[in-house]
Amino acid sequence: MGCLLLIPIAFVVGALTGHTPPWGFLQNPVVLLGSLGVAALGNLWSLVHAGVPRGKPPTLRIDIAANPLSIIVLAVAGLLGALLIGYAFVENFTRR
Repeated sequence: MGCLLLIPIAFVVGALTGHTPPWGFLQNPVVLLGSLGVAALGNLWSLVHAGVPRGKPPTLRIDIAANPLSIIVLAVAGLLGALLIGYAFVENFTRR
């Protein structure tokens, strides 16, 4: 799932350096945020397991795996998502 972060990372690095890659539809906000969302949810799915074991009273059991690569991908996806959403607000809601 880490390969889904390549497009948003290239866009952010290009935007910070002033040379965004001319990829056409890959610069669409739906594609950028969608790939971040899929990467984050895919890694979250592999990290967190929830279940209701049989018994009285019924309880919810949540297990969290300690997979460092998935945690890093989840953190990078969250940071890039926050950065891109913040960039969208700064660009679209400026004082005129």
